[in-house]
Amino acid sequence: MRYNRTVHLYGLKRKHLRKRRAGQGAPIPAPSRYLRTLDRVTFIAGVAGPFTVLPQVYHIFHTHETGGISLTAWILISLAAVPWIFYGIAHRDKPIIVSFILWEVVNLLVVAGTLIYG
Repeated sequence: MRYNRTVHLYGLKRKHLRKRRAGQGAPIPAPSRYLRTLDRVTFIAGVAGPFTVLPQVYHIFHTHETGGISLTAWILISLAAVPWIFYGIAHRDKPIIVSFILWEVVNLLVVAGTLIYG
């Protein structure tokens, strides 16, 4: 089987190989331009998404105000990311691993800031 850098970079190699072995999958790389674009956009969104919490982290650590932040909710959100990290590791799915580790970092920063200043 030929190595395809594009598919490997986006963490989809294992998924496509499983489909091909089962005889029901599309060839590597994704057969249409739409699917290749969707793969890239999803990867970018998975990496960029956690950065949306940075304004909250900045606000907590810059102003030392935690009003309106539910510590319980942020702890539960942090706990919900843990199984996804293990899932990504088990399936060797880089987008899931990277995305949920980044989510875990920013979620724990909010929890830490709330515990320190709350």
